[in-house]
Amino acid sequence: MIVNIKEKLVMFHETDFNQKLFEGEIPLEHGMSYNSYLFLDEKTCLLDTSAREVKETFFEELNESLDGRELDYIVIHHIEPDHTASIRDIIKKYPNAQIYISMMGSVFFKNFFPDLSHLKFNIIKEGDTLPLGSHTLRFISAPMVHWPEVMMSYEENHQILFSADAFGSFVTAPNPYERNYENKAFLLSESRRYFTNVISKYASSVLSLVTKIKNLPIKMILSLHGLVHEQNISTLFSWYGKWCTHTPEEDGVLILYASIYGHTKEAALYLEKGLQARGIKTIIHTLNIVDVSYALSDSFIYSKIILLAPTFNVGLYPKMEIYLRTLIEHGVQNKHFYIIENGSWAPQAKELMKKYIDELSNCTIDPLSLTIKSALKQTDYPILDDIIKNV
Repeated sequence: MIVNIKEKLVMFHETDFNQKLFEGEIPLEHGMSYNSYLFLDEKTCLLDTSAREVKETFFEELNESLDGRELDYIVIHHIEPDHTASIRDIIKKYPNAQIYISMMGSVFFKNFFPDLSHLKFNIIKEGDTLPLGSHTLRFISAPMVHWPEVMMSYEENHQILFSADAFGSFVTAPNPYERNYENKAFLLSESRRYFTNVISKYASSVLSLVTKIKNLPIKMILSLHGLVHEQNISTLFSWYGKWCTHTPEEDGVLILYASIYGHTKEAALYLEKGLQARGIKTIIHTLNIVDVSYALSDSFIYSKIILLAPTFNVGLYPKMEIYLRTLIEHGVQNKHFYIIENGSWAPQAKELMKKYIDELSNCTIDPLSLTIKSALKQTDYPILDDIIKNV
């Protein structure tokens, strides 16, 4: 879809509803969008291209928008294949287009496209500018947001930030403007899930980037994924400030459980009911069913997490193990955990959960704990009540 952003600036907002997984692992229940941008100024300048899944539509829209004009410049902010899949077709159609890319990006480019390694690049770095006519791009280095070669562009005259993968989301919409998107809670949820699963591992680099750009006069943020941001820019910076520093969004408790025959689930539901009776906000997921991308995302909302899992084959139940490994992989911090295990014989889950949590930074484990022996007993409930009272 071609979207007119400003005079002489269009957006190619391509949405794919057939792709089931992003990066081969993150569920896309509502589709995925791939954004690129074209300046039609004295010079024509394309900012990034498209994913393989949508490249035919993208290429048609690019040619339609150029309307017979030559393409002067191509800026590659991020070499990842979901933003460069059309590059061969573009180079073939517009062989005189000059390519602007970071030094490391040029190395990666040759790795991905060895058949195009003969191309000459204009190497861009922090502070370099590219005049287009009534628009001027100033380049901003953004390493590890979320690959090491990433650049961003700031259009100085209209104060537009082209933010590469930052400030993206798993949200799609027929009208891709945040101001027209009514479900703000879903936008927050899918922006968080995008951040936590795609770039949270590099939170310190993202925070450095946010610190560098937050005082720029920015009227619009245009990401490679998701919506056009105008009215919620300060909110975006607030979200990213919390997520990058692992600061809870609000008070509450996340309950995550895995259960085989329902006995561990019974304990989880008892805790949920008791906490809600105290007026404490809760989110509860069964790791048997929920994808770990959602469990990871919700782990950023609260500082307190209750984990319940059985021993399985003299080890930790696999779905709980995957969740904890994911926390480690993404560098989750500043959490206080409560641990409950279930075991019919030789219970191991508690110690194994502790082992993983010990690898996290600034995380603690509460001494209140419980070992369920197969099924809940009357003697177990007072311990669950103590957890409810002390969370």
